[in-house]
Amino acid sequence: MTGDMDLNQFIIALLEAAYRSIKQATDGLTDEQLYYQPTAESNSIAWLVWHLSRWRDFISATLSDEPQIWVSAGWAQRCGMPGERTGMGDAPAQVTAFRVERAVLFGYVDAAHQRTVERVATLTLTQLGQPIVSHTGERRPAWRALAGVCGDSAQHAGQIAYLRGMLSGYGWRR
Repeated sequence: MTGDMDLNQFIIALLEAAYRSIKQATDGLTDEQLYYQPTAESNSIAWLVWHLSRWRDFISATLSDEPQIWVSAGWAQRCGMPGERTGMGDAPAQVTAFRVERAVLFGYVDAAHQRTVERVATLTLTQLGQPIVSHTGERRPAWRALAGVCGDSAQHAGQIAYLRGMLSGYGWRR
């Protein structure tokens, strides 16, 4: 590598890696497997991929000062959920009740990923340094919010892969 490292491309590479892992781990799952919860207080694969996508959409829209596609592209309406719902703070009953048609769920997953990558690619150093208020009320620079999104993406992708392995063994890893 020559010259300065491109922070935007580094963030995008982390987001892409988690997205590929999620796509691979969900490939070929039945609806029953998508919504399987090992316990009443565990997340399902479907809920995890939705929540991860919602959080990416929410944070990247906030940082780029754009509307979330969850609302602007009608995904919330198609999913029958409120526009402000992200999954943060969902009660176990909400996770269990989460049911979205497969095509709609993965349509949103794909659209949110694509739009998140597009937004991150155009963020300036000034935007990345600007303080934002996190969901906990803490003020932090935008780049830290994206670091959190990358960490959450990796964590949730791992959870999804683990659940997939519980359901079907390692056959999904190619």
